Amino acid sequence: MFLSAVGLVVLLGCWLTGYAYVALLRERGTRRHVLRTGERATARCVHVYSHPNPAIAKPGRKIRQRFVLEFAGPDGDRVSFEDDATPAATRVGDELTVAYLPAQPDHAVCAPADGQQGYGEPLYPVLVFFLGFLVVMAMVAFAGVAVLQAYASAPPDLWIEP
Repeated sequence: MFLSAVGLVVLLGCWLTGYAYVALLRERGTRRHVLRTGERATARCVHVYSHPNPAIAKPGRKIRQRFVLEFAGPDGDRVSFEDDATPAATRVGDELTVAYLPAQPDHAVCAPADGQQGYGEPLYPVLVFFLGFLVVMAMVAFAGVAVLQAYASAPPDLWIEP
């Protein structure tokens, strides 16, 4: 019974990790599409803030800076957006290159400088490793359940040496 519960928990972990991986892949695909086919513009950093607020953050919790960028859209209007791929060294007033689709300028993305990885790229190998680990643990748990069921259904005079 215990190994069945462990197997179910591991399967739930596999499902949640797979869901997170698919969500990251979908976001990555959208970013790639915008970077490949979108138009380029120069954006200016207009605001920097910390998330969560350092004054109320719990000790040991990572505080991430968020950047609000603004650029002139295809019709000349100012478009503001936040993007997680903004370099950490960016300060208010700095100019960055962004890519956007003319039909959706508010979904712009910061174009990484040549040779740099976009935000979230290092997470993919970690997620793949974790998903593989969970799959192996699920197989071990289910194999253990099968062995215990075979042992439980064996005749009482059968003794298995440890």
